[in-house]
Amino acid sequence: MKKLIAMLALLAFAGNIASAELLKNFKYDGKLEVHGYNLNNLDYNDNTQDKRGETETRVQINAGFDLNDDADAVVSLVKNNREYDENGEDVNTVQNNLFFEQAYVNLKGVFGLDHKVGRQYYGEAGDLVIYYGPRTWPYTRLMTALTPAIDAWTGWYKNDNWDVHAMMGKETNTADAGGTSDDVNVSGIKAMTKLMDIGLTAYFYQQKDGTGVKTAYLDVLGAKAKYAFGDLNVTGEYAMNMGKDPNKPAIGYEYEGTAYKLNADYSMDLMGKLMLEGEYAFTSGDESNNKKATEFQGINDDYRPGIIYGAGYAAAAVGAGTGSNIMDFGGNWTPEKLDKLNVAAKYYTFSSDKKNGSADKHLGNEFDVIATWNHSDNVKVKGYYAMFMPEDKNNTPDDAESVMGALFCVNF
Repeated sequence: MKKLIAMLALLAFAGNIASAELLKNFKYDGKLEVHGYNLNNLDYNDNTQDKRGETETRVQINAGFDLNDDADAVVSLVKNNREYDENGEDVNTVQNNLFFEQAYVNLKGVFGLDHKVGRQYYGEAGDLVIYYGPRTWPYTRLMTALTPAIDAWTGWYKNDNWDVHAMMGKETNTADAGGTSDDVNVSGIKAMTKLMDIGLTAYFYQQKDGTGVKTAYLDVLGAKAKYAFGDLNVTGEYAMNMGKDPNKPAIGYEYEGTAYKLNADYSMDLMGKLMLEGEYAFTSGDESNNKKATEFQGINDDYRPGIIYGAGYAAAAVGAGTGSNIMDFGGNWTPEKLDKLNVAAKYYTFSSDKKNGSADKHLGNEFDVIATWNHSDNVKVKGYYAMFMPEDKNNTPDDAESVMGALFCVNF
């Protein structure tokens, strides 16, 4: 009861100071997501009758306000712990499961840069190298996991030709029994420009890991290019690992993994709007060399292709350190006479770069169908069906795995 009274008093106080314009230019937005799904045949064996059904929820509220003419603050409050059919929660339980995933200050134009200081999201969802933020569609079956935001400083500079930002953050901050630092730090810089209608991006990130006996350095150097020719868009990315982990055998592992990704999409009018798309992604696997780590490693990657494979529900077909060859193609269509509806289909094929023992390199294929009803800019409903078909193997279950679900999303 005391906590409830205290919360009501805080709300009343906040309302009073807001009316007094101490929270100048106060703005907020948020999102409510409810996702239900049924997963069948996780072990690829029809005879076991293993089925799993869950309904997960997530609510996020983002608030921002000016501190003064040169600084503003942003706070994000998230609750994503509860699944349907769990016990109702009292005020204390709700309070204990509300997390401030973002809490940073934005400083404007200091030394010619904009600065974000504090806990924040960073990067773009689905990135091959680095992303700290909430899982988005189609990975919403992971939304009950705590969002990996990062405590960091980021600086931003932009003019007519260049968009550059740098970051320095801390993933973990611990000390061992001897009092030495076991921190994991991340830093990097990213620069974007345009040359003859080609969008160019270059980046460098470093993860400094002090949790071992000696400090390890994982570096990722990469570049992206994007070109639009009419209704055709083509994007390419290449990334390579550098650095060293002196805690490994012999003289220490040298990171030498590589990755690249190619995307293309083409839009046309066909009784509405039709877009065709394709993608090829490669990440190198481990060659079991005691002096080199050839498996590609991102800093905190978020590349998760496929509704089933991308959420980790096809993990039984994947071997650690094997790398990947992933290819997909598909499209989506919005009919002219029913422009709130979008129907999409995509086919994936998954293979490893290196063999996992005697297993075949080809892991399996996945087929996804998604229908989205855009009721308005703020209300959206998705329904989907996905099937993962593992590679046929002798004396190993290889029946298809499937999932069916629906997602309700409300923005406010």
